[in-house]
Amino acid sequence: MSHRSRLVIALVSTCLVGYIAVGSLLGKALGDTSYGQLAIFNEVVSLVLAQYVEPVNLDRAMAGARLGMADALDGDSSYLDAEQYKLVQQAPAEADADVGLVLTRRFAFLMVVATRPGSPAAKAGLRPGDLVKAIDERHTRPMPALVAERLMRGAPGSLVKLSVLRAGAEPFDVTIVRERLTPAVAEGRMLDAATGYVRIGEFTATTARDVRGQVESLQRSGATHLLLDLRDAAWGAPADGVAVAELFLQGGPVAKVVGRRADEKLLQADAARSAWAGPLAVLVTNGTAGPGEVVAAALLDAGRAKLVGEHTFGRAAVSRTVPLPEGGLVLTVAKYMSPKGTSIHGQGLAPSVPVAEEDDDTADVTARPDRILEKALEVVKAEGKPAEKAAA
Repeated sequence: MSHRSRLVIALVSTCLVGYIAVGSLLGKALGDTSYGQLAIFNEVVSLVLAQYVEPVNLDRAMAGARLGMADALDGDSSYLDAEQYKLVQQAPAEADADVGLVLTRRFAFLMVVATRPGSPAAKAGLRPGDLVKAIDERHTRPMPALVAERLMRGAPGSLVKLSVLRAGAEPFDVTIVRERLTPAVAEGRMLDAATGYVRIGEFTATTARDVRGQVESLQRSGATHLLLDLRDAAWGAPADGVAVAELFLQGGPVAKVVGRRADEKLLQADAARSAWAGPLAVLVTNGTAGPGEVVAAALLDAGRAKLVGEHTFGRAAVSRTVPLPEGGLVLTVAKYMSPKGTSIHGQGLAPSVPVAEEDDDTADVTARPDRILEKALEVVKAEGKPAEKAAA
């Protein structure tokens, strides 16, 4: 063992012994096992440095320990080494184009949560659940999602090559041209004489205003039933979903925000902001996440709408990036829950009416039957008469 290794063990041991000696007494009294775990970690460090078959690179080993600890939390928490932290903090001015992927970590790989509507990634056929194995031949297994999203950015017209794994298919590569992306605005149309349809592709600070405008326009066109399409709506802050949910509630709770460092916060809807009180159904898929899930959970708990489609992704949290002496830490510090206390983050929402989305890559997209839309239309019309009577 080198002199440096011995010194590190001595320092670590000295700090931990005092901490553990005092803390273990408190831990036993309070039922906290943290101090015992620190003692085990200290023992592991000592054994590895003293008995591993080859000399250990201490910096590399401790970086691995930090990486593993963050990786064991959730798909959005991660440890950034100095190079990665610099990469995400100092994006060059010319890196203003993107491919439009929302990513997280699942199964030790980067997973696609959703694609932004009309983005290069969407046009290339990438979809929720795809695993990104490599970015420009750079393996992603140890890569934080925040770093991967930065690597997706670059100059307009530049290329990025992704190696993709998809369930039930052979691994494949796809080369995507980066583009400057503009936010997708809410779109609305009449499906028939009485049924309006509003599609939200992503959430921004102005989405609630845009949705209100679409709803009011549909009402003027004679809509008495409404479908709210949140399929693959994952881009944006969960807080932007709260503002949209208010439009379909007559006051009452919208969501709970729970964290370790602050009291639980119950977010309430302002009844004056309501824009639609009629029959409503919400369309969801595996790509519905974040703000889309906040809206869906609020309307489901309030009994305002049934969810039609697939189980949602389960990603509705608030993260912080904390600088460290040698890098940084991306840490989930709070999570959104449904008004009744159902956890969204890491679990997702089960649909009221399960319908699998068509995933036949060989079929003409424009010719595919939209099973979820068809079922949602059936559901909202069936719910219409009872809902109207209840409202009366």
